[in-house]
Amino acid sequence: MDGVTLQFLRRRVCKSHLLRSGLLLCLLLISPISQASILLLLSSDVSYYQETAKSVQETASNLGIPDIQFDVLTIKESQANNALSKTYELIVAIGTAAASEALLHESKTPLLSIFTPKDAVDSMQLSEEQKEQRLVSAIYLDQPLKRLITLACLLKPNADQFGTIFGPISKRALPEIKHLTKEANIHLEYDFLTKDDNPVAVLKPIVAGSELFIAIPDRAVLNRAIAKWILYLSFQHKIPVIGFSNAYTNAGALASVYSSPQNIGQHAAELIAAWLKNNDQTIWNPQFPRYFTLSTNPAVARSLGISLPQESDLYVKFQQKEAMKYGE
Repeated sequence: MDGVTLQFLRRRVCKSHLLRSGLLLCLLLISPISQASILLLLSSDVSYYQETAKSVQETASNLGIPDIQFDVLTIKESQANNALSKTYELIVAIGTAAASEALLHESKTPLLSIFTPKDAVDSMQLSEEQKEQRLVSAIYLDQPLKRLITLACLLKPNADQFGTIFGPISKRALPEIKHLTKEANIHLEYDFLTKDDNPVAVLKPIVAGSELFIAIPDRAVLNRAIAKWILYLSFQHKIPVIGFSNAYTNAGALASVYSSPQNIGQHAAELIAAWLKNNDQTIWNPQFPRYFTLSTNPAVARSLGISLPQESDLYVKFQQKEAMKYGE
């Protein structure tokens, strides 16, 4: 074999190697997301669902679960490519609609519902087959009632009379909140509101007779219009309100405690990582969010003559008080 032929063959081998390497790289880069082992199913493409999904992925990646394992789809997108019939290790449904969609499919794939109100989780219907063969759990959107009481006691420590209104769903929480306020030596003024009631007639005597009003979520009747009445009447009577969302704080509540998309996404990812890495079964216990956010309204505090602690101090005091039993 002469030198020219040998050089030609070497070039062909080199080109063939480069082509194979390039093809392999391309295949890796265009690997379909259907190979993902975890489906993040979003109820829609609204920002807070997207932020929750992003938080799950970022936290999971930091904990050693690479992003390539996640397939992020809205309900519409999943229906278009029949994603729920594919094989996944886990489906994470973000929002009530996503959880309902996932349960419509007779699948054995474990399901974790997040960013979903507790009452919606409690009312979800599982088939007999799913009850026997499918792991289903949730991280609720709601806060434990103790957190609302804790925040109220921190910001209005001398108050001994709280008020609240219950709707058709939230009335189930009455025994618990009565127990919590009794432990804190606080008298609870309350009433019930239905869709047929005059909200002002129900709210006004409760707000006027309280030193602090606690807003409890109830998607049946306590909508945005009712929230406006609560805030208007509390402003009129100079009664601080403890809310359950940042929107409540911005609208006129003294403060709120809630779990942000980032909080819930972080919690979900930690449970998933512990399950996949260590077979930790904690994920299958429906639970309230591990992490929370506090927001305050300094302008409202000034108008009520309430001195707000620094945000960092408030978090520390809140965590300390949450870990204690009332009366300690």
